[in-house]
Amino acid sequence: MTTQLHDTGEEFIIKLVFRGDEITEPANASVGLFNDSTDNLSDSGDVGAITTEPSGSNYSSQTASFDTTDFDVTDNASGNWQAVIIDQVFDTSDSSQSVDAYYVSASFQAEDTADSSANEHLFWSGDLDQTYDLNSVDQFTLSGAGLEAN
Repeated sequence: MTTQLHDTGEEFIIKLVFRGDEITEPANASVGLFNDSTDNLSDSGDVGAITTEPSGSNYSSQTASFDTTDFDVTDNASGNWQAVIIDQVFDTSDSSQSVDAYYVSASFQAEDTADSSANEHLFWSGDLDQTYDLNSVDQFTLSGAGLEAN
């Protein structure tokens, strides 16, 4: 998998930009780790398709706040605009999962999934630089993760 904007993420962006009256912008996004070699997320996949997020009691998804410096928005060296999340630190001291990807989700009422109220939905997901066995990692730092408009 490469970094991909999921269907619900497409809806999220399009509504925020063109029909802000149809969506309530959440205050933040959730960022988590998972094993995409197992979950194999599709474009239409949503948070329920992630079954391999670490399960240790010390692990939890992290929060990055919208409209703050939690996201660095720049025109990169390739001439494409990008949003990069500040480093996210996960406590994996009691996790045994192997992870090779990360996800970003946001809570909103999606037409794509026929929501009657706001729920957590995939925004985008991306690969890590390798597979990490969390059995041997007490703390994992996700660095440089983001989304690029091409």
